[in-house]
Amino acid sequence: MTTPAHAAPTFQADRSPVSLNRFLGYLVAAGLVNALIAAFLLCRLPAAHAPSLKALFARASIYVCIAALAGLGGGWLYWRRSATPAASDPPLSFSRFALANAVAWVWVPAVVLFSRQDSLAAPALAMIAAALLAAGLRKTLPAPADTPHTAADWQQRELFSDSFLIARRQPLAYFVAVCLYAAGLAIQQTETLEACGLLALCAFLAVWKLTLTPAPDAPATPKRDARRLRRVAVAAVLVTLYALVAGIGHRNHAEDDAAVVAGARDAPRNKAPNAAWMAGYESLILWPVPQKKQIVAPLPAETALAAPKTARPIIVRFDGPYWYFQPPDTRPSPTAHQDHGTPIAVDIQSRNTFPLIMEAHQSLSSPVRLARCREIQVTLLNRENRSGDINVGILLTDATAPSRPTISLGLQPLESSLPARFTFLKATPVSETLRFSIPAQAKIRQFNQITVSIVPEEENAEVGVKVAVDQFELTPR
Repeated sequence: MTTPAHAAPTFQADRSPVSLNRFLGYLVAAGLVNALIAAFLLCRLPAAHAPSLKALFARASIYVCIAALAGLGGGWLYWRRSATPAASDPPLSFSRFALANAVAWVWVPAVVLFSRQDSLAAPALAMIAAALLAAGLRKTLPAPADTPHTAADWQQRELFSDSFLIARRQPLAYFVAVCLYAAGLAIQQTETLEACGLLALCAFLAVWKLTLTPAPDAPATPKRDARRLRRVAVAAVLVTLYALVAGIGHRNHAEDDAAVVAGARDAPRNKAPNAAWMAGYESLILWPVPQKKQIVAPLPAETALAAPKTARPIIVRFDGPYWYFQPPDTRPSPTAHQDHGTPIAVDIQSRNTFPLIMEAHQSLSSPVRLARCREIQVTLLNRENRSGDINVGILLTDATAPSRPTISLGLQPLESSLPARFTFLKATPVSETLRFSIPAQAKIRQFNQITVSIVPEEENAEVGVKVAVDQFELTPR
């Protein structure tokens, strides 16, 4: 008796299921590893700062094709050179197997691009790709042919015997739970790639266990698999296009901040800040006067801001800029005048009726995790001789994230500005330290920028306050 040509191949009885599963697993791993290597090496942001949408779409399409071809090459290489017995008599054709795997390969460029931005979109896309891969393999791989039951077998079985069977324990569920907890920890520690791998594995196993195996005589449908791949590839190209747009925006913003710092180094030092402001500049960036170069011994590695188990407080001397701008702006303009000086020694005021916003910005050499920092103490120097309360606020920003999330630590008054302790004609600045507690959990997991907002009373809002930031003290938990 011959087998119909359209019937799907079945697992032979003499073939080891373990060796067959290992062979197919290596094929899947080889394709994914090759696609990841190609994406890491070739999927880069364009050098242009404002490329056209058409050019980005073409680049996204090329990236998706590169990942698919790399995965195809890795799977084909192992398929041809594998010494596994299943390779000589595979349960399905390589073309169908490649179509089932390609629905995951096409998402690799978007995952890599988002992971470089530490975006949570990367783990989400990795889970989608793994789920599609598991569902595609379930529909593609043929199920083993079951041995038919004879009439005698059915007579020996008791009525409703299957209803009293106790479900077997599933060790795989414990493994998935451990992977989920580990992925949550990786996300908290901003280890995006590790979280992608763990969550993708969880999604694959869950979908694999929940998806039913096809019938042994189910007909092969390569055309349907090809149509499915085309739909998924179009979605992957669009998501990769969005990843490119978001990555360019994040890179350009970081370069703008770096340009401000570089421009301040070349700013003229022989001009008086007073004269610059009287010329009527739209906004102003005031940098501290450069100190004379000193030979300082390098700090030990364990005193780094991001080092774990740091026991002693970390002192950070303020060396950032003071921003002066007016609403509705939220920062100085790109053409803002830059100069050197200290707010204590200069007179800065608005030449219109709009309030003057004053902020001090401090960048850290490495990110500090909120889970390791309990408190920030900021020391300020107050030489303001105008009466009126002065409030100080702290903002913590994660500049490594694409959206630059920020949390506020609240406002606190400068006690030396309160009526009970205010004195006129201060001969020397009054030093005062404010303490701000840091929550253990917030919408950001780390910060590498500290913003000090100095807010005077409404009567003095049009004048730059003579308050300077001296230093920060970061207290570990």
